[in-house]
Amino acid sequence: MRNKMKFHPVLTAFTMLLTTTAFAAAQQQGDLSWYAESGLGYDSNAFQAPRNAYFDYAVGATQNTTVVPQAKSGFFVPYKAKVEAGKRHEMNGRLVGSATVDGRFYAGGLGNADEFNLETKGGMTFELGGTAKRDKKAYAGLVLEKHNQVYVDHDSGASKVTAGGSNISNRYNYTSTGVEGEFKDDSGTVDYSIKGQYLTNDYDDPVAVSQMDHDYFRLGGEADLEVKAGTKLKFSAAYSTRDYAERRARQANGVYAAANPVLKYTYNDLGVTLRNRMNGEMVVYVDYDYSQRTDNYVNYGDYKAHRIGGRVLYEQGQLSGRVSLHHWKRDYPHAFAYDVAGQPAKNYSGNDLVIKAAYVQTKQLSFWAEAIIETQDSSDKRYAYDRKQLMAGARWDM
Repeated sequence: MRNKMKFHPVLTAFTMLLTTTAFAAAQQQGDLSWYAESGLGYDSNAFQAPRNAYFDYAVGATQNTTVVPQAKSGFFVPYKAKVEAGKRHEMNGRLVGSATVDGRFYAGGLGNADEFNLETKGGMTFELGGTAKRDKKAYAGLVLEKHNQVYVDHDSGASKVTAGGSNISNRYNYTSTGVEGEFKDDSGTVDYSIKGQYLTNDYDDPVAVSQMDHDYFRLGGEADLEVKAGTKLKFSAAYSTRDYAERRARQANGVYAAANPVLKYTYNDLGVTLRNRMNGEMVVYVDYDYSQRTDNYVNYGDYKAHRIGGRVLYEQGQLSGRVSLHHWKRDYPHAFAYDVAGQPAKNYSGNDLVIKAAYVQTKQLSFWAEAIIETQDSSDKRYAYDRKQLMAGARWDM
């Protein structure tokens, strides 16, 4: 663990203290809300196994290494619960806190696909005035997150091991602690916000390979402009970095070596969304996002990514629905498929379709169903797969 992460226990304790204080105060004042949801789902490809057999050039062209993936399907239980609390501290200040837990439990021997996420936040919101009450707000707070996910072999779903047989399946488990802030102004013709976040991500140590520990920094903003009644344009921009402690950059030929410099990624993101209310029940969105990454060494890990698509939201009475379809692509101009020199340029592309419907039975109880269809293609055939997920469940609100 890095020395600069020694403040991690202090931040953890302080975040929990702020969150707990907000919850305790809210119970006295009645400003407390929560919801929980769960259900049953089916996953056609729990480990994102490639759709076709492929020759694994990453192992070595001198070896006859044709891999026949084994897609694993089965049932899972999705779950999510969130608690939010707040208490007015001063005339223009408010102590707020939240805790969210979500994840999946897989059945039938698919436990390596399980996921668990925990997020707690605590801080202060300040109302800064404006043309109307609460038009301008500022928030500052602390963040604590925990993420558990098994690092698996996509071809089989087995726990990931090194060539020497060492188990490194814990490599993607991490805890994040940090600070965040936001300023929001809805008082003028253009509504805008500025957000910043700094996190230290502390990963489990797989011993046999380098840890994924890194610092994450992001600064961005959004602006909403009303084009005409019922139609808005949203613009977003962000700058972010991931500064690793042990993970090394790759050389121009794709070789990963311990003597290489420590890896640092820099991201620049831009986005635009057109929102149009068609009538009282339907809203349509058209989205475009662009992202550029540089690896700050020999640019092997650079990429340019595009995402375009749309969303339709419908609500009438107790029934609501949402459909979204997006196409995306990510090109690496200096990298090779399989990270082996001489192979085609590395690239990825895909389509994501999400359909969700909900029915509100009572103020506290609603039922929902969701379908997610993913297709991904790549010049690196290890990552070309199809996946379908079907879910249905119930949600309780208080």
